[in-house]
Amino acid sequence: MTLVGIHGGLSVDHLVTEPAGARFSCPGGPALFAALGARLVYGTDVRVSCPLPEDAPEFARLFDDLGVDRRHCRQVSTVPRLWILNSARGRRIVTQDTTARTELEGPDPVGPGSLDSLPAPAAGFQDGLDGLVASSPTERPEADPKTRVGLDPHQTLVAEQGLDHLRRVVSAMTVLLPSRVQLSLLDSDPRRAARSLAAELSLPVIARLDAEGSYVVTADGVWSVRDQAVTVVETTGAGDACAGAVVAALAAGADPVDAALFGTSIARTALAGWGHETLAAATPVTRPFPGITTRKEH
Repeated sequence: MTLVGIHGGLSVDHLVTEPAGARFSCPGGPALFAALGARLVYGTDVRVSCPLPEDAPEFARLFDDLGVDRRHCRQVSTVPRLWILNSARGRRIVTQDTTARTELEGPDPVGPGSLDSLPAPAAGFQDGLDGLVASSPTERPEADPKTRVGLDPHQTLVAEQGLDHLRRVVSAMTVLLPSRVQLSLLDSDPRRAARSLAAELSLPVIARLDAEGSYVVTADGVWSVRDQAVTVVETTGAGDACAGAVVAALAAGADPVDAALFGTSIARTALAGWGHETLAAATPVTRPFPGITTRKEH
């Protein structure tokens, strides 16, 4: 078995998608979706380090029901409550906090930064990990030198500091797993941004592009990974689930392109339903789904 650790945050989400409708008070957050994605790569055991809210016991039940080790989680009173709004004009994440004096949100969207002021994992969390998903780290994640680290960048710090922040948090074992939004903070063309990151940091980059699949940049070339059979019902959690599956595959010995095939497969599962539901109901896979193609660009 391969052991993958997940360090990230949780949230309780109201999901609103135009014109499909809405779902309320759904378990969410990077730690949940990455754990669900990692467990769907056959032969993977999953360990999480995240805040577990007393006012939302369904998180603990989900982890227990799915065999996810939560012994390194920290009990907290609550976690962020978010509105996740999707329409033809784009996506926006808004806190449910009503302490502001006005009803109108400010010009800056409330994104994953509301989830990523996390304490370091408890002692022993890193022991024996083959892979680690580090969600929005502010410092370089602690890990055994042999542990493959999939780093989902901190969106706010990338926006503020760019490459300076990324240089501070990566190591020789890092694979960067940026989202389209994170890449767009660096360049209007996310694929060009991925190529630039790989060149500047001398690290593999697997860009997560949701319904458009993945874009892989390594020292050996550039590949587009596309899913011809994807159906998009709702997008929440697809990127985090993809990251979890990518790291699980890398930890089991896959190269970055094959790992992206697994990640794109699990993203298809997440995109096919609302929130965590389809991921939690799915069974682990031994190979990528049919209908996913790779094309080497150069």
